[in-house]
Amino acid sequence: MRNAEFGVTKEKPQRQKWLKILGEVMDKYAKAFIKGSLIYLAIGTILGVWMVVDPDIRFTLTRVHVHILLLGFMGMMIYGVGYHILPRFMGRPVYSHRLGNVQAWLANITLVGLSISWILEASQGGIWHSLAILFGIGQGVSIFLFIINLWKSMASQPT
Repeated sequence: MRNAEFGVTKEKPQRQKWLKILGEVMDKYAKAFIKGSLIYLAIGTILGVWMVVDPDIRFTLTRVHVHILLLGFMGMMIYGVGYHILPRFMGRPVYSHRLGNVQAWLANITLVGLSISWILEASQGGIWHSLAILFGIGQGVSIFLFIINLWKSMASQPT
């Protein structure tokens, strides 16, 4: 629509057009997973460089380094992209946004707790191993929350 007096075109911005096509912006928990994954990538990279510079800490940090990169960077990126893209491919919403939020908190808290408990276990002994087991179980629960949430999102889709 043109404003004849000023020759200015009043059209909707391109962003609004895409938002209309996509239906909505990214859910907070999907964005949190993706931002978190980038933070874990930075932490994992710093740990990797530190392990090369100081080989004495290599044994202590290997488990932490691997889990920060696999569960932190890769896992969180998969969760975030999965929660954002897969429902749009299916043309239906995520089964439970609440479950997605719970999973985001649980996955991050348990990964940080697992990493810290492994570092403390290496320096202070086995008392921290029990805590690592609890955080590891919590991490497993968060993975199954993701599986359940996406599975149920797909379950009611007509074939």
